[in-house]
Amino acid sequence: MDYRREIVGLLGACGVAVALTQVVACGDSAHCHDTSFCPDSDDPGATTVTTSPGATTNASAATDSTTAGGTGGATAGTTAGSTSSSTSTGGGETTGASATGSTGPATTSGTTTGDATTDATTGAVDMSIPVHEIPGLVSITFYERTGGDAPTEYTFAVLGPELTTQLADPLNMNNRDIQGTSVEFYDVHYSDIDGNFDVDGSYLTIAGSFGAKLPSGGGLNLAEISLNYEDDSVEYGSFLASFVALGDNAAPDTAELAIDGDLQTHTTMGNNVDQPEMRLRVTLGFMSSLIPE
Repeated sequence: MDYRREIVGLLGACGVAVALTQVVACGDSAHCHDTSFCPDSDDPGATTVTTSPGATTNASAATDSTTAGGTGGATAGTTAGSTSSSTSTGGGETTGASATGSTGPATTSGTTTGDATTDATTGAVDMSIPVHEIPGLVSITFYERTGGDAPTEYTFAVLGPELTTQLADPLNMNNRDIQGTSVEFYDVHYSDIDGNFDVDGSYLTIAGSFGAKLPSGGGLNLAEISLNYEDDSVEYGSFLASFVALGDNAAPDTAELAIDGDLQTHTTMGNNVDQPEMRLRVTLGFMSSLIPE
């Protein structure tokens, strides 16, 4: 069975459920570096979300999300629509209760200590293989959007140094795999579901820094990641495994745009100016590595 050709059918049959903290941020983020789309805010915040495919269908997801100090300052205190989550302002463990149309920081499951939150990952996939062992895979492309009419393609060999090593901080012009603006640098690599470097990981991660707050638009604008095969076919990510959104120009609700198959949409993960020890991040899973033949 050529499982790459069955991806659309599989997704149509069982879907890939991603339970995310719903936050209204940055309005229309079609051009994240265009400042006209982002309202003013002075609450940087931080949002970390981890989701896991179910063990039986590999499509149902259990989501643990964390938000320290708000969900990306562009939305803090002005959350519109509905947010289904437990709320926490630090200390203790938050589970169960949900709020609709609430404002302020929110977490769903996980343990919160002070203003930092640690996620718990559940329902991890046992049936998986390293991405670099997928049969017929020859290269991997990251589609990063910084202005222009289309994203820029960054293509790396399956066992190239970009994907098989993790760059140390600080990232800069001389220490990066991908560069967006003059203050935007990213590292790409194989990883586990939480974005931790693992050369034999079943996931792909792009993580890094963006050094500009509002009124600049948020950074880490990932349109898609594609697996490129020797028969010239491509496979886009099918599962948003986890992500980290930081700062006042983050739009956490855009994370799932990295798996919508549309190169004209992209994520907006914000900036890490006030948290330089942390990296913005998006981690994706692929049907070919999570459900091997």
